[in-house]
Amino acid sequence: MSRLTDAIKLSTRPVAIYRTDSIPADASVPSAHCSIPSLLMKCARTGVKCAADKEHVYCHGALSGFGFGGIPDRERSACNLSVLPEGSDSKHGGKAHFMCPDIARMQLDGIKDYGDGNDAIVFQDLEEAMAEGRDIEVVVFIADPTRISALALLAGFDKKTPGAAMIAPYGHACQQVYAIPRAEGESDDPHAVLGMTDLYARRFIDHDKFTFSVPYKLYLRMEQNVDRSFLGKDSWPDTLGKCI
Repeated sequence: MSRLTDAIKLSTRPVAIYRTDSIPADASVPSAHCSIPSLLMKCARTGVKCAADKEHVYCHGALSGFGFGGIPDRERSACNLSVLPEGSDSKHGGKAHFMCPDIARMQLDGIKDYGDGNDAIVFQDLEEAMAEGRDIEVVVFIADPTRISALALLAGFDKKTPGAAMIAPYGHACQQVYAIPRAEGESDDPHAVLGMTDLYARRFIDHDKFTFSVPYKLYLRMEQNVDRSFLGKDSWPDTLGKCI
């Protein structure tokens, strides 16, 4: 067990996300509309390897979120997320997450798309994926606010630039779990990403849990910093116990 996982006493497994040419033969494949429960949640809760390709992703948001080429119609998505003007003949409005499609489009345009739909995304127990030498892109923790707080503090432990170590960007749950943290991995100053603020997807996670996703290189830094940070102090178990 990693020092970080041991220190924060997670009730679920950290999940590694990486890509392969096709779905591994030993992987569980989703069949429901939302891929979050049958990919991320199943792997985190049971340790079962889970994977999907474009043919096994049934939500248009996951085409962007899980790196299969992007949302095919961002204009429609922007309308679907917005309050539409009176008299609009659009059939896709109503969620009212944003005041208008222009604002929704601005938020969506900040999320980078990956892939061309010709490979597979794999979710695997982190320790297993590391032992197998997988080309890990993102690591995901599912945790309560106390442990999220600890992870966010650790993410900023050796940060040499001002500003937050963890961000909470708008996005579909799958984008918060994979596409956004993958993009952070391309930066010299990567951030952790708080996720599962997608109100639709929250039905698939415990009411007191969120996701904390980091590019793999940031995870490795965090792991190396455990012993010299607050997590390595004798007082940490008592602090954790008082907060949960």
